[in-house]
Amino acid sequence: MNLKMLPLLLGAACGLSACASVPTRYLTLTPETPAAREGSFGTLQGKGLPLLVAHVQMPADLDRLYLTSEQNRNRLKVADHARWIAPLGEMAQRVLAQDMATLLPYKTVFMPGDPIPHGAYLLLQVVIQRFMPTESGQVELNADWFVRNTSTQRILAQGRSSLRTPSRQRPRDQAAAMSQLLAKLAQNVAAHLR
Repeated sequence: MNLKMLPLLLGAACGLSACASVPTRYLTLTPETPAAREGSFGTLQGKGLPLLVAHVQMPADLDRLYLTSEQNRNRLKVADHARWIAPLGEMAQRVLAQDMATLLPYKTVFMPGDPIPHGAYLLLQVVIQRFMPTESGQVELNADWFVRNTSTQRILAQGRSSLRTPSRQRPRDQAAAMSQLLAKLAQNVAAHLR
C-alpha cells in the first residue's frame, strides 16, 4: 500500500464511523388530556351508543417510518435519525381514542384492538390531509372528520379542522406538538357529541 494513501483512507474511515455513530431517536404520540395520561379512560357502562375510533387515514407522504416535515412549499424533508416507534396512523388512532375517552367520560369509547361491538355504535372517521412540522416553526394539522351511527348510517356530526401550534425544531418537540394538535382535534369532535 502506498503510504500517501494511508491518511486518505484513515480520514474516510473516520468520516464513515462518525455517520454511523449518530443515534436514531424514536418518537411517539401521547394523549394530552390529563386523565388520558394517567390511564383513566372513562367507563365501560357509558350512556348512549359507544364510540369506536376508526383507523386514521393519512396520505402516504406523511405515514412514513421517519418524521416528515415541510422544508418549503413544494419540498418535504424526511428526518435521517428521527423515527416513529409505530405507524403514524395507528398512533394517531390510539391517541385520539384515549383523548376522546377522557373528554367523554360518560360514554364508552373503545380502544384500538378492542373487539368491535355488536349492535349499533358511533364510528369516528378521520381523514388527515396535512400533519407535519413546517419550516416556520409551526406544526399543522388539517383533517376532515365525521361521526356516523352504524345502525342507521346517518352522519351525526362532521367537520373540517385546521389547527396549528408553535414548536421548536427538535424532533421530540415536534412530536409533542403533534400530540397537542390531536388533543385539540379530539376537543373539536367531542364538542359535537356532548
